[in-house]
Amino acid sequence: MAFPEPLDFGADWPDAELAVLLWHNHGGSAATMRELAETIAVPGVHYVLPQSEDGQWYPKSVMAPIEENEPQLSASLAHYAAQIDAILARGLPLERIVLGGFAEGASLTAEFLTRRPRSYGGAFILTGGLLDAAVIGRRPGGGLLAVPVYISGSETDLDLPIDRIRGTIRTLQAGGALITSHIFPDRPHVISQDEIGELRTLFQKVKAAAAA
Repeated sequence: MAFPEPLDFGADWPDAELAVLLWHNHGGSAATMRELAETIAVPGVHYVLPQSEDGQWYPKSVMAPIEENEPQLSASLAHYAAQIDAILARGLPLERIVLGGFAEGASLTAEFLTRRPRSYGGAFILTGGLLDAAVIGRRPGGGLLAVPVYISGSETDLDLPIDRIRGTIRTLQAGGALITSHIFPDRPHVISQDEIGELRTLFQKVKAAAAA
């Protein structure tokens, strides 16, 4: 499966203190994620914004049996790994790379973290959860030890039950991740100012840790 070239912008690669991979939602685009990145407005960050060919990273709901999202899911996860490899080739180490996304892109990130747990600088999962229900609650290896991860969701989101978000939190914690979570009682399917504030905090924290 072919993917368009990602949109990237921000600090020049030689000056970048941090690289952030930001994956769009179902029906979204790299352009809409650029708007989010510009709103976060943390200096010294180079953003890589992947783009799916048809506006989706996998065809069915996050709650569907995982085999119904194949083979597109596996192709998207392979594309995820390729983007990390490309950033590493630019000279930024793993501890200066933050992974994340919104909705479908967030669920893709959650799935990637459990399948390839490593010492990333950090991660964020905005209204997302694991696709593979069979791994929920299991320890995904110890590669996520001390990796800060921000997870958010809403009790009124009909597409992603809170139980799936909580199961995702338990799974990442079992792998050693340091979780900050925010479950909103009635937030619509959007990214709130509170979540943007948490991302600013996360990015600054990762920058400081990498510089120490």
